[in-house]
Amino acid sequence: MTIDFKSLPWKKIGAVAGFIAVCLIMGYAIFYVFFRTPTPVVTPINQPGGKPVSLPISGEITNREIIINNVPVNIPTGSGEVIRTTPTSPTTVASDVAEGGLTKVSDVSYNTTDIALDPSANKLMGYDSASGQFFKINDDGTKTQLSDKTFKNVQTVTWAPHSEKTIMEFPDGSNILYDFTTGKQITLPKNWTEFSFSADESQIGFKDMDNNVDKRFVGISNPDGSNQQYIEHIGSEAPRVKVQWSPNKQVMATYEKGANSDFQRLYFIGPNAQEFGAIDLNGYGAQIKYTPDAEQIVYSAHNSFTGHKPQLNIVDASGDDIGGNSRVVELSTWANKCTITSNTTMYCAVPKEMPEGAGWFPELADNIGDYIYQVDLQTGSTSFIAEPEVDYSINKMIVSADGSKLYFTDKTTQTLHEIKLK
Repeated sequence: MTIDFKSLPWKKIGAVAGFIAVCLIMGYAIFYVFFRTPTPVVTPINQPGGKPVSLPISGEITNREIIINNVPVNIPTGSGEVIRTTPTSPTTVASDVAEGGLTKVSDVSYNTTDIALDPSANKLMGYDSASGQFFKINDDGTKTQLSDKTFKNVQTVTWAPHSEKTIMEFPDGSNILYDFTTGKQITLPKNWTEFSFSADESQIGFKDMDNNVDKRFVGISNPDGSNQQYIEHIGSEAPRVKVQWSPNKQVMATYEKGANSDFQRLYFIGPNAQEFGAIDLNGYGAQIKYTPDAEQIVYSAHNSFTGHKPQLNIVDASGDDIGGNSRVVELSTWANKCTITSNTTMYCAVPKEMPEGAGWFPELADNIGDYIYQVDLQTGSTSFIAEPEVDYSINKMIVSADGSKLYFTDKTTQTLHEIKLK
């Protein structure tokens, strides 16, 4: 049979074909936008000295590794899970001494909200929020009052590093400096907050949070409030500024500023307005701790690569080496849950499970028990030390100078506990 092509309804055929083509194009567009797995893109950030971070990008990042200061840094997989080995206790019987398994815990004091080592660095001092009294723990475990005075409703306690002296902040904005050795009490200005003692206790740092935003500064003074000096205007940037003296007194505060969507830059503020190099942080929400020689800082931060779970990092923080030798510690926790005992050793409380997004909302981990790890600050390697026999969410840890005891407070009961390390 011969087909008469001239008689075919070409206009209708063309319209149908065009409709089918449009449907195919729209279908592909919908797939591309909503269902396609995108190729990950990582934006480099500049390191101090103007050298960019070297990123091995070729199509997709298959090994999730970036290079920072010539040191490989492993980035967790797309699931956001921080890569670390979950320890398993070798026995169900709690050991008297921490040996890498289930470990006995002793209750030392209830209603304890702030702890610090005394001048000998082997005895513990603390504040009992129920009685409003400060105390010291003796070698036999008994408590001795540091003063007959009662200080009710203390909101924040800042201890001097080497003496029985503290600055107390109260809910109404009142601030007092109290020396438990002499019994001397001094009132500090109400606008001042977030105090920090210098290592030699000759100065304090603070924020002046005036009601007028334009009059907000970070400053320094003598501990009694005399010889006041404003160092840097902070205005509306106050939440990004943290007052924290470095052990060598070269830095009295830090300032964080976003570098891009996943990284922040940390600037240092000196007591004489000195200029220092900046550090590019691997994320947001940084908490920092200095080593005793101030040569390094340990910080926790979170970004999209970690599923916004906090992760520990170590980086050089002194002189021309600021920002160098950056390395990731394979522990997902906050720096404030760690205690540095020397230039080479740190102990950290690490949640058994870290919820995604806990970097933004730390309270998500408040009811999750912690493991305890030891960290080598030279290599970044970690060792599992203990699993407390009760699932405590640890708030703050301190290790005695002789290394025999680890003290910690927990978030739920505000109880002071002790674990024997040897």
